[in-house]
Parts: sequence; structure tokens; C-alpha cells
Amino acid sequence: MSATAPTQLNEQTWDALLEHHGGHLLQSWLWGEFKRRHGWQPERVYVETPHGLGFAQILFRSRGPISVGYCPRGPLMTGDANAVWPILRDEIDKVARRRRAMSVIFEPDRDPGLAGTLASHGIKPGPEHNQPARTVVVPLEPDEIILGHMHQKTRYSVRLAMRRGVEVSVADTHDQEAISAFYNLLSDTAGRNEFAVHSREYYEDFLDVFGDRAHIAFAHWEGNLCASVIAARFGKMGVYMYGASSTVHRGHGAAFLLQFEAMKWARENGCTCYDLWGIPKDDPESFTSEEGTSIAGTKGDDWRGIYRFKTGFGGQKVCLPDTFEREYIPGLPWLARKLGVIQE
Repeated sequence: MSATAPTQLNEQTWDALLEHHGGHLLQSWLWGEFKRRHGWQPERVYVETPHGLGFAQILFRSRGPISVGYCPRGPLMTGDANAVWPILRDEIDKVARRRRAMSVIFEPDRDPGLAGTLASHGIKPGPEHNQPARTVVVPLEPDEIILGHMHQKTRYSVRLAMRRGVEVSVADTHDQEAISAFYNLLSDTAGRNEFAVHSREYYEDFLDVFGDRAHIAFAHWEGNLCASVIAARFGKMGVYMYGASSTVHRGHGAAFLLQFEAMKWARENGCTCYDLWGIPKDDPESFTSEEGTSIAGTKGDDWRGIYRFKTGFGGQKVCLPDTFEREYIPGLPWLARKLGVIQE
């Protein structure tokens, strides 16, 4: 079996094969098309060999004369990676040179399985992760088992929301009023927690591209909007993508119940696990606020609050492998990183 040109795979075949082999949502055709709307140019490289298959969706972006390729949560190789990689790498090289890229940065979601040194495979250690380097993955078992694996305070918060009558509603992914409500809530959260957000169109485009593979839900208490969540699914994995909560009405366990309901949505659509998407690389030394009287929140680079929130759902902490890089103009890719070419 010889190598297959990447252009021979259409959207349905790419995603079907990727799902079958456990590929990540960020390697899906849909993700590439979503990112195309926001300044990236996706290229999909696929090879079939006698030793296994190779997939790499690479997103290219330029700033002036500088072009860099970025492969989030990829590549994916089946079989003997040491035999597949040289063939996949050669096809990637063709695309990268056509794009005049200085380098391609790979951010795999699993150990690529390459033996020996990186240099022996024509690659080098890459920069710091762009996507989170660690996450929490929750197995999607029956409700009572999911609840039983939660931290006691998280389980209490979910049940508190149920007792207090917090109402969860699911919106259509093309509902413009719902998208505006989510974005207003997200802007409130960003102001409180000191982080940047994309434009409203960014989240609208995500929901538009992913369609029924996406989930947007809201939590209300006594008519007040408390929190919202956007999740997505690909293959057997549900993924928490974006979340927001009201500064004034964020209590009553609403955000905890929303995540529990998103997990149930993912499970009902065939997923077996749920990725809570990003915790600090290292465990915080303390969860206490500066005043020493409460659990620390999340603000700027201080992720103690989000760490406590996500790990409270139980599941497994997963560390992502180190990044690696294929250079085409030795010594210059640092310039692209300095200019933030691959930053979201």
C-alpha cells in the first residue's frame, strides 16, 4: 500500500477515519473550517502506509512575510509510528514549503511513539504549549456513579442547584438571542476575572460550524441568568469549550449543574468521556484567598479557582506530551513566536 495524497480525503472521510482512530476534536475537519473563518488556513495531510496511517491537520497563519504552521492535538499515527512518521513528515514538508512556513509546531494529545532522539526524526523540542498542557477527563458513567466520583463539595453544589430549582435550558446553536446572551455573560466574566475574550462572531461561528455537535445551555434561578456553557463532541469525547457566569447571580450551584448536564448531553450522544479543558500545569500550593477566608477565585494568571472547580468533578488529570517542531529556516521560528503568530 503506497502513500495516499491528502487531497483524496473529503470532509466526511477525514472525520470518520479520525473518529474511528480516536483523533481529537482540534484535528477535525470542522475545527479547521472554524479556524479558517478567523485567519488560519487549514491543510490536511493523510498517508496510508503498510505500517499504519498518519493524520495531521495543520493550521497556517502569516504576519507579514512570516508564516508558521500549527498542528493542535496532532499528529495522529496508527501502527508503527517510527515507520509512518517519515512518510507523513515528507508530505507535511511539501505543504509547509508551499506555504513558505518557517516551521511547523506540533502539540500532540498523546505520546507519538517515536523511539530515539527527536533529532533522529528530523524534529526538535517545541515551544511552550499553546493549548492547555494539562486537563481533567471524566468518564461518562451513569449519573449516580458520576456524582459519586465528584468531590463532596462539588456533588453538594450540583444537588443544591437541583433543590433550589435552578433551571437548565438548551438553546439552538443558531439562536442569535442565545448567542448574544452568552457573549454578554462571557464579557461579564472576563471583566471580573481579568482575561481576554474573542469577538461575539468567534463564538457564533463555532456554534454555526459545529451545529448539532455543539451544545449551548443556560442556567436560570428565579428568572435570573446565572451561567452558561458551550460544549462540543467529537468521536467518543465531549469537550467543555467555553463557559461564563454572572457576577451578581452566579451562586446556587448553577455552574456545577450546567457541567453535569453537559456531561449527560455528551453521554447521550455516544461519548464515553468528557474533557474539562485546561487546568494549571502544576497543582496549586493553596486554594485560600489572600484574605485567608475563602476559596481563591480565578483572576488573570491565577487559576486556583478554576483548578478547584474542574478537579472537583473527579476524573483523571491528564498531562499532554511536550510539543515538538519541524524547522525549515533554522534559527528564525523564534521570531514568529515573539510576534505571537500562533497565539489564539
